[in-house]
Amino acid sequence: MPQSVRSTARSQAAAFIALVTLIAVGLLASARPAQALDLFAQHEVTVQFATADGKPMADAEVQVYSPEVPDKPSATGHTDSQGKFEFSADINGFWRAEAHVGGEIARVSIKVGGAPTAAEKISTAWLIGGLVLLLALAVGFRVARARMRRRRA
Repeated sequence: MPQSVRSTARSQAAAFIALVTLIAVGLLASARPAQALDLFAQHEVTVQFATADGKPMADAEVQVYSPEVPDKPSATGHTDSQGKFEFSADINGFWRAEAHVGGEIARVSIKVGGAPTAAEKISTAWLIGGLVLLLALAVGFRVARARMRRRRA
């Protein structure tokens, strides 16, 4: 018994969707995790504090100040046993961090972000191009589906 036009169209649509999915997965898999973070302007920053004699400032109270609001802490917490503290930086610029333990204070200034490298620009272009391609394919699929419905009617 011959295959109906409707089931042929469905199998072609399924193959089309599978192809688009493979392309999308390939594009996303080719991007490195650091580039994905840069795309959304989110940076994870790790700071290590030490005393004047070089010993780690364990369990020190930390305050982090953003470039946007330099007089109000944007993050607070405590260092680990090695004097390390992590925070998220959502904007580029110079961030300040201060650690207090006992009578000692340690201060550090961290530059977050900067000009994107050529690899990051290419990767972002590939991602945007892939999304535009997916949009064009989705619109083409909808148009083809509407034409098939008109032919049946």
